[in-house]
Amino acid sequence: AILRYDEHDKIYFQVKDAQGRVVAGDHSIPEPPVGLHMTDRAIFYDTKLEGRNVRVAALFISAPPGNASGKVLIQVAETLVKRDSITQEALAVIAIMQFVILTFAALLVWLGVRRGLAPLNTLREEIESRSHIDLSPVPESDAPIEVRPLLHSINALLTRLKDNIEAQQRFIADAAHQLRTPLAGIKTQTEFALRLSDPTQIHHALQQASVSAERASRLANQLLTLARAEPGALSEQHFQQLDLTQLAKQTTTDWVPEALNKRIDLGFEGSNEAIIIRGDPLLLREVINNLLDNAIRYCPEGTHVTTRVRNDGNPVLIVEDNGPGIPAEEREQVFQRFYRVVESDVTGSGLGLAIVAEAAKVHGASVRLENLDDVGGTHIMISFPRL
Repeated sequence: AILRYDEHDKIYFQVKDAQGRVVAGDHSIPEPPVGLHMTDRAIFYDTKLEGRNVRVAALFISAPPGNASGKVLIQVAETLVKRDSITQEALAVIAIMQFVILTFAALLVWLGVRRGLAPLNTLREEIESRSHIDLSPVPESDAPIEVRPLLHSINALLTRLKDNIEAQQRFIADAAHQLRTPLAGIKTQTEFALRLSDPTQIHHALQQASVSAERASRLANQLLTLARAEPGALSEQHFQQLDLTQLAKQTTTDWVPEALNKRIDLGFEGSNEAIIIRGDPLLLREVINNLLDNAIRYCPEGTHVTTRVRNDGNPVLIVEDNGPGIPAEEREQVFQRFYRVVESDVTGSGLGLAIVAEAAKVHGASVRLENLDDVGGTHIMISFPRL
């Protein structure tokens, strides 16, 4: 009775002789599971007694000397109240420990992240405090090593953006200066005509004002074309497939009256097959217009100007003449905005070849300028990417 007493659980026991008869204890404890009989070590299994889950320990021992041969079975069963209580207490302790550990770990992570992001916060505050005109590079020395490649790329972008803005500012200043001259001429000639009474003098003054207005109009159109040819102003999504041969032929034909007026032999050479490229037809037509305008404008009477289209593996557009040519030291500079050949006495804005260069860049094409040493003159070739 003392051994079976427990404050929380109920304990059962059983003793069976070799013939399987219960000689002591409770009859309700079942036999051990099949396969666990006749072992020299204690075996354990779970079962139910009186509708309650119990844990059973069983042991087979040899019968005392003088008794019948065989094994005596001793079994002790106990309900699971203490076990369940211990399990719950262990789980509670583990849960509390895990909560404390996770809380401490989260605190450490928060402190580590905060300390690690401190340089980034400093960098963010520095960038936020900048004005929109401050494009100086962001300091990289105090930034984390992992962020320095990103800062290097940002600084490279800021440098390109700064150069682009400076170029735009120079372009605006130059454009304003170039437009100021013809506009001032128009204003002067009209004011002069208003003070005159002689119809001949008035006609002459108005004719000069018309020439200045034409210069201003052409310059404005070229500035708009140049703005259209700026990188990023025209997306490749707006490009379309077009026949370079037909485009060059039609544009050259439009310049025949101007060439005849200057007594210049204007010709076109191209194949009968279509040479397809991708591009913007309006911008490409303006490229050909500027090349022909430069050739006809700067060539004297009696010279030859020829437009050629051919396929050399890549579509190629050529405009050449046998005029005075361009000095070798100025061949790179003529593609700059508002640059004009020093020895030339022909009026112009200096934007024609700049438009050609920018438009070629937009279309992924390359421009090459050469002088024809054997006959003299200028040879400009634009090579377009092959489809």
